[in-house]
Amino acid sequence: MKGTHLILLIAFLLTGFAVTAQDKTQGVIHYDLTMFLHASLKPDQLKYKDMIPETASSQEALYFNGKKCKISRRQPEELHTEEGANVKIQMGENEVAFYEDGTTGKAWALTEAGGKKALAEKEHPEAAKIRTGNNTRTILGFVCKEVTVQSKTGQLTLWVTPELPFRGGPLHTWTPEGAVLGVESKKFKAIATAINYEPVKEDVVTAPSL
Repeated sequence: MKGTHLILLIAFLLTGFAVTAQDKTQGVIHYDLTMFLHASLKPDQLKYKDMIPETASSQEALYFNGKKCKISRRQPEELHTEEGANVKIQMGENEVAFYEDGTTGKAWALTEAGGKKALAEKEHPEAAKIRTGNNTRTILGFVCKEVTVQSKTGQLTLWVTPELPFRGGPLHTWTPEGAVLGVESKKFKAIATAINYEPVKEDVVTAPSL
């Protein structure tokens, strides 16, 4: 009789494990963004350097389902400096979302202004401008390799893992090497702070038809 109970207990435990196993092909990743405002000033804006803080913070959330992902951006709040100036930071020209489709290799930016939405296709960096380094960094339990990309705004250092199904990451970053969990540059940085494996409907990560 004891042997029978033991067999039933083991079967129950194995069944319970199978039911609770996570589906890691879908989920949401949260990123903290830091913008280095002084480093981002154009030559004709340097006269305002002492009127604005050195940094500003924001967040992005990346939703993924297989090879497709959508990045939802929250614009930074208006800053009020000690000198009495109001500084509004606009990221991505009224951009509200960015879509990546790993099955087609295409990307789109969704913008909204004056109540009207527009969708524009974006290009990925050329392969010749992407280099894989020797350094690694662990982010959220993933061992990420170093990838450098030469962009229009300067050199970016990306921390990339091949263990997630999509390609790309925050702030329009992309590399064929994998999912971007960290970004470093002279003008901004981003780091993944949490990942939740949960169902994400495909229409959420699919660029809308406008």
